[in-house]
Amino acid sequence: MRKVNRTKSKLARLTALLKGKSSLLIVMQDNPDPDAIGAAVALKELANHTAGVSCSLAYGGTIGRAENRELVSYLGLNFHPFTQVKPEQFDLVALLDTQPGTGNNPLPTDMLPDIVIDHHPISKMSRRVAFTDIRSRCGATSTLLWQYLCAAGLVPDIPTATALLYGILSDTQDIGREVTQADIEAMEAQLAE
Repeated sequence: MRKVNRTKSKLARLTALLKGKSSLLIVMQDNPDPDAIGAAVALKELANHTAGVSCSLAYGGTIGRAENRELVSYLGLNFHPFTQVKPEQFDLVALLDTQPGTGNNPLPTDMLPDIVIDHHPISKMSRRVAFTDIRSRCGATSTLLWQYLCAAGLVPDIPTATALLYGILSDTQDIGREVTQADIEAMEAQLAE
């Protein structure tokens, strides 16, 4: 129950930050993996449905692995190399599955994002971000975004559910590494969709 209340409280804060904004740049880690991709797609859906915010998805490096390229193709979304976007043209910037100052994302070190959602240990720079949800005991960032969708009363469409499931399975090595009950519940929910 405590985790549900925590997610609802975080969702209320995130929704308040999104209200009145028109654009959000969602930045994934360099060479995004399925967890980053799934989380990005879910945040896009959440921002669109809860606040009517238009989102663009960006990444550093390349989407190199064949299965990751196939996932992006399946989702039918435009993922942009960070070099092709201008972050200053967006009302808000979010980092997913990475944090500022960690060196594994394309965000300039002098630019602090507005939103950070991640499952890795918190970085020093993240403590200065307006909105953070960093749960290092969770196995995947996709799990956190699934919880946000649930708290908002949103049922992910099949492509989003697929991306979240693949993200959770990938980051937990098929539920064999650093898995929590929340990861298992999120995975089971996506399988039920």
